Amino acid sequence: MDTAELILLAAAGLVLLAIAGVAATRQAGAPLLLIFLVIGMLAGEEGPGGIAFHAHDTAYLFGSLALALILFDGGLGTRLRRLRSVLRPSLSLATLGVIITAGITAVAAKYLFGLGWIEAALMGAIVSSTDAAAVLMLIAGRDLNARPRVATTLEAESGFNDPMAVILVVTFVAWLTGQGAPDPFLATISISWAIVAGGLIGWFGGRTIAYIERKIGLPIGLYPIFASAGAVFLFAFAEVIGGSGFLAAYLAGVSMASAPRRRAAEATARFSDGLAWIAQIGLFLMLGLLVTPSHAAEVALPALGLAFVLILVARPVAVLVCLAPERFRLNERAFIGWMGLRGAVPIFLGAFPVLAGVENANLYFSAAFAVVIASLVIQGWTAGPVARLFNVAPPLARGGNLANAGMIAVVAVGFTLASAVVSFGANERGGRTEPIAPLNVRELLAALGPEGSSGAIRLESFPSDWESMDPAARRDTFARVAAGLVAAQNERIVEEREQLLVMRAQQEAGIALSLPQQARRDSLARRYGGRYDDLDDLLARVDVVPPSLGAAQAALATGWGSSETAIARNSLYGRIPREGRFSSLTAAAAEYVDVFNTHRDFAAFRAERARLRSEGEPITSPALVGLVGPYADSGDSYAAQVSAVLNSAGLARFDPEQDARFSGEGRVGDG
Repeated sequence: MDTAELILLAAAGLVLLAIAGVAATRQAGAPLLLIFLVIGMLAGEEGPGGIAFHAHDTAYLFGSLALALILFDGGLGTRLRRLRSVLRPSLSLATLGVIITAGITAVAAKYLFGLGWIEAALMGAIVSSTDAAAVLMLIAGRDLNARPRVATTLEAESGFNDPMAVILVVTFVAWLTGQGAPDPFLATISISWAIVAGGLIGWFGGRTIAYIERKIGLPIGLYPIFASAGAVFLFAFAEVIGGSGFLAAYLAGVSMASAPRRRAAEATARFSDGLAWIAQIGLFLMLGLLVTPSHAAEVALPALGLAFVLILVARPVAVLVCLAPERFRLNERAFIGWMGLRGAVPIFLGAFPVLAGVENANLYFSAAFAVVIASLVIQGWTAGPVARLFNVAPPLARGGNLANAGMIAVVAVGFTLASAVVSFGANERGGRTEPIAPLNVRELLAALGPEGSSGAIRLESFPSDWESMDPAARRDTFARVAAGLVAAQNERIVEEREQLLVMRAQQEAGIALSLPQQARRDSLARRYGGRYDDLDDLLARVDVVPPSLGAAQAALATGWGSSETAIARNSLYGRIPREGRFSSLTAAAAEYVDVFNTHRDFAAFRAERARLRSEGEPITSPALVGLVGPYADSGDSYAAQVSAVLNSAGLARFDPEQDARFSGEGRVGDG
């Protein structure tokens, strides 16, 4: 079978699958766009479909076309009289509202992702505008049926707000690519020009299409095609001259719908509606294919925090400010605040940094995707019940508005939280072996291997007969266990360090990091508290801790494994988590290693370790034990005690030789 036929087969199959998914899940109230997006992800490179699609330029082209058709169809369904009545609040939300939303979200992005202010501003701009596809689909849904004034405000806002968001994104992308800070005056002119040019082209272009339609004679089936092609032409023309093509497409639909004595008006409306459905299905399927779920999982938790700030703080504040002078009731304002749906547009805008080659581009794209998922689940799933809860839509045949809305909101939020936690947990585990749980000392000794050795081990807890061991044998076994637990953490760290060294070598050779590499670097920066834009700083943190040091400190803290905290709480280093106990001995070792690699008190420890690396010397306990004082209140006295345990028990035997892969790296991090 030819490649072209395979592509057609796959494309048609995905569309049919998407429609089948709608039929199967409609009664569950799931947002339809979310279904399309999930099906696209399942067909993608990490799903059963295995389709690898990374053509952001193609996605940009098709996305532009799809959004133009969707907005044109939305305009055809908007009545001019209603639009006039909400024009001022809609424009206010589409301009000032976008700026307020972007600003508040940028502050959250700075601290959630550890970004600089310009990068955070770009993140805020990407997710600042509501999405026409999502809003128009929900407004047209049979279960929403919101009041006309409220529904038209949301429709018009989603049609008007793209110019502001696009210009903000383009401005910050240009700033980050070295083109300098924007001129506020020129930025204002650009925004004004985009809105005015797009508005004029859309309005008069729509009237022109309607006029030509009345004057020419065509077969009835060609009128809808003529109208849709005309709308796409107006979109492209507006974009070419720097206007807002999205606004032009939307107003072209409004203008055509209000024109008198149009031929084939009903046929055009039906054709446009079907075309908009195809565009929405295709757009979200394509975005699902484009997104790599594991990349989004890398930023799942901070992105979820950003989504909650956007939904619960930024959007309500923007609505409160923009609608303050307008005659909206409190319940209507609350509903408009809740309906700040994000959909294709933020993902679409998230591709701008990728296409421009902005450093850290994967973070913007993946975070936008995660925010969209959260918005569609939380806001999209609850739209109907919340509309009835705020009394902006007719009630159901039977009561229960508050209970239904609350239940669906809890389910939606819970689903989002659970998905993020599961994704994050799966990513952090990275396929590692789960800790073992030996039933007795014999099983533990078998897992440790030959006597005298100390290989890496991941352990849940000490066996039930641990306390019955001979004290001398238990002492030796404990040393092997503690050293092996730290060695297991070092295995993970070595893998992470290798990845960072490859990235640094690429950067020094002038080779841009791939999107997966950016995602991994960002994840490591958040985990270790380093700066994603400074690989030397990260490498100073992502490094091993000598296993013998872990064994000595654990022996000192637990009396060689005889303390109640070690046996009952899995605590090896004198630290107790909030939960009262560690989930496993492996978790206790992980926390111990993380303290050295992340806490500010151990900056000197990290700096000395980096120096040893750069000079090709082994990373051993004797070289670092003098710097562990901050681990206890007694400071230098504690470090001397650890050194004494190291020497008296001969624990240095557990430290491996310097790994040849990392000797003489030639850099010293600042810790």
